[in-house]
Amino acid sequence: MLVRGLFRRCAWCGGKGSFFTSWYGKADQCQTCGLSWERGYEGFELGAATMGVFLTFGSIIVWMIISVSVGINLLPLLLVAGFLAITVPTVGYPLTYTIWFGVDLTIRKPNADDFAAAQKWLDAGKPSETPGQ
Repeated sequence: MLVRGLFRRCAWCGGKGSFFTSWYGKADQCQTCGLSWERGYEGFELGAATMGVFLTFGSIIVWMIISVSVGINLLPLLLVAGFLAITVPTVGYPLTYTIWFGVDLTIRKPNADDFAAAQKWLDAGKPSETPGQ
């Protein structure tokens, strides 16, 4: 499920459209299976924000370890770290939601209410792509 999230897919069904209608525009449900990314619980956005912090700080720490061990001067080290601090959260925004959805599904499997809400949403004709694409 986490690998699907890394590729911006729904962690449950692997749907390509997942939760995003554009790079930054989120839908309430997966565009393929209809499963809601919030799943009726408070705090989902906090988990996604935490994934963003992990991705951003992780990339900066890896860069600093590599640059110190290779012996890169301070100014280039800081310039690249600043570049990473801006670009990783901007580019990785959708990944934070799909990765956290995978973590959430691993911890708490979907229940009958989740599937009932997804089926109701699918029956209303909302998905933009068919399952399996």
